[in-house]
Amino acid sequence: MVENSGYRERMRQRFRNDTDLSNFTEQEVLEMLLFNVIPRADTRETAHELLNEFGNLHTVLTADIDSLCQVKGVGIKCAEHLVFLGQAFRRAEKESLVSVRADDFDSLSRYLTNFFKGDTTGRLCAFSINKSGKITACTVLSVGITDRVTFDIEELKKFLKQNSAEMLLLAHNRPDGSAGPTEEDILLTRKIRNLLEDEVYLLDHVIVVADGMISMRSMGGFRAFE
Repeated sequence: MVENSGYRERMRQRFRNDTDLSNFTEQEVLEMLLFNVIPRADTRETAHELLNEFGNLHTVLTADIDSLCQVKGVGIKCAEHLVFLGQAFRRAEKESLVSVRADDFDSLSRYLTNFFKGDTTGRLCAFSINKSGKITACTVLSVGITDRVTFDIEELKKFLKQNSAEMLLLAHNRPDGSAGPTEEDILLTRKIRNLLEDEVYLLDHVIVVADGMISMRSMGGFRAFE
């Protein structure tokens, strides 16, 4: 299917007028990422198929080439392009963590507030911390935070091992602006700590809102299971 010739220019004009991607849907962002690698076909259909298969933009950009090629409309060139973009984004994110210390509340709060800035969907993220107390990497555990968060504990353990983590920091955002840990937050934190079986020290679980963050540990939220 050939894309409407004016559609891509309208999308680019939207971005030029307001360079805040929070005003674009995940599908629209993915469509634009595909413009250069799919020069003539309708990227809307391909983006829809990718999100239908993988669930969200993050999982599309962390999928492997073989899995991507199974999606209708995705060839080897397109799959390589998406894998490359995903790895480039993760490298840039890792480099942005270089000066962030997990034990410096103000620095960490500034970083995480910016990290989640513009998000309209809740995300639960895991940050690996080395023995010097510096954050070394990040991975998204779950998108669309509810009281029934699902995640793969083996993938989390793999992430922590790959990054030689001494400690783990959990963080999730609240797009609705509500603060304070809920009972579900405490239960989820306890579940992750128990599943890790003391392999890595759980430093904190923080809640990020528009103007800063709240530490569950400092609020006594860890006393329920430590």
